[in-house]
Amino acid sequence: MQRLTRLIGIVVLAGLALGFLAPARASAHERRSVAGDYTFVVGFLKEPAVEGDTNGIDLRVSKAGDQPVEGLEKTLKAEVIVGGATLPLELKPRFRTPGAYDADFVPTRPGGYTFHFSGTVEGQPVDERFESGPGRFNDVQAVAPMQFPDKVPAGVELQRALAAAEGRAATATTLATIGLIAGLAGLALAAWALLGRRAPAPAAGSATTSAARPAPVPSQERL
Repeated sequence: MQRLTRLIGIVVLAGLALGFLAPARASAHERRSVAGDYTFVVGFLKEPAVEGDTNGIDLRVSKAGDQPVEGLEKTLKAEVIVGGATLPLELKPRFRTPGAYDADFVPTRPGGYTFHFSGTVEGQPVDERFESGPGRFNDVQAVAPMQFPDKVPAGVELQRALAAAEGRAATATTLATIGLIAGLAGLALAAWALLGRRAPAPAAGSATTSAARPAPVPSQERL
């Protein structure tokens, strides 16, 4: 009986431990002090973030004593940066969660993402960049390893395939046009040569008759 009780206790404790660990893995965010008195907690809305899946910025702002800071959708701007591409986003206050803001977008490329916030927080200037990576918040993961049973090309791969197909089609059209022009030019040359061969030559008989006919003798006046 004691063994059974111990076993049940171990199972319960393991379940509680997993319950505490799972949210920690799912909420990989970066926490940072901003403008002295404020704390920004930044990450993806859905984690793990996967390419092609609707996601967004998860921003939570508080000040001393974990007091939520509201109204930042009016004074703070957000944008997502990947490489040299930048997308401005609109921060929206989260329903029934004071101090929390969302900014929706669809990440279409795996890898690192940067969230940039600029503006003011209760009159204090803010210009902060949060980059994904180890110890911060997770990068966007490629969707291909997770697909089963069929692999579906992601947005970027599909665009590249379409661009390549359009390029091949354009090249084929250009070559066909050149071939058509060359064919028409060949036909024109052949027609010109044929017409040149059929041009009438001067009649040989007419020239001979004119040469054999004696010249008229001038008439002599009678004396």
